[in-house]
Amino acid sequence: MSIYNRDYMRDGGGQQRFGEPSSWSLLSWLLAINTVVFVATLLSVGRLADVLGLSLQTLGSFFLWTPITYQFTHHGVLHFIGNMIGLFFLGRLLMQLIGPRHLLRVYLLGGLAGGFLQMAYNFLIGPDGNTIGASASVLAILIATATLAPHQSFQLLLFFVLPIRMTLRTLALFAIGIDVITLIIVLTGQGSNIAVFAHFGGMLLGWAYIRYGFHDPARSGRGLPKRRRGKKRKPGRFGIRILKDGEQPETRKPEPKGPFVANDVDAILDKINEKGFQSLTDEERKILEKSSSRLSKRLEDES
Repeated sequence: MSIYNRDYMRDGGGQQRFGEPSSWSLLSWLLAINTVVFVATLLSVGRLADVLGLSLQTLGSFFLWTPITYQFTHHGVLHFIGNMIGLFFLGRLLMQLIGPRHLLRVYLLGGLAGGFLQMAYNFLIGPDGNTIGASASVLAILIATATLAPHQSFQLLLFFVLPIRMTLRTLALFAIGIDVITLIIVLTGQGSNIAVFAHFGGMLLGWAYIRYGFHDPARSGRGLPKRRRGKKRKPGRFGIRILKDGEQPETRKPEPKGPFVANDVDAILDKINEKGFQSLTDEERKILEKSSSRLSKRLEDES
């Protein structure tokens, strides 16, 4: 399968379009759902958060929807804005890299992993608390993106004033460092209202999702050549062939095979890793497309 047949390589696959809901991307829907739930929580003066938030008490009351709904629920304005900024920029980049379906999976599974780890801590050590927010999901997206493209650089404004350029790996390490400090504060009993174990659960899921190739189409069988059943083998390929008088046995010279990835393709892949797919020239895109088609044909021949 050509790389341009993948969802995230198609034109407009990573662009955000706001208009009719039917034209919204997956990322637009995630942002919209978070916003609607946040406004509803404000109007209910926080009472809705008690029903949608995740805790041992809500699980004990058979509020089985809370492991999902807590991922879309926020109470404070700064908490909501911070998570939505991270979701917009990091989610857009991850969707360009591996597609909207995997973005949704990382978001939801990251939230579930974070919620499970936080509930395990509350059960073993306590105290129990109402866990809300998309932080575990956003951190899962951050670590997944940093694992895929650690050297992708970007610029942000520190305190909305000072421009700073950093890589995704640096941002991920910074986030991990902040949570380690928060964890020390929690474990030393100095108190914190941050569900830090949910953060670590989300980050661990984001790393594992990429590290173990759950984003790779080849893992689920998509993109792999299907073995043709019932295809007759050519005479003489295996077994014994009877030769007629004077007939010479047919000899075949093995076809030389070049490397799967040429030097120019390897350089293009490094460029994607550092600057993103959008930085490629038309000529580089053609080289990448040609190499992908040649690789697919070789895999089909070998099958």
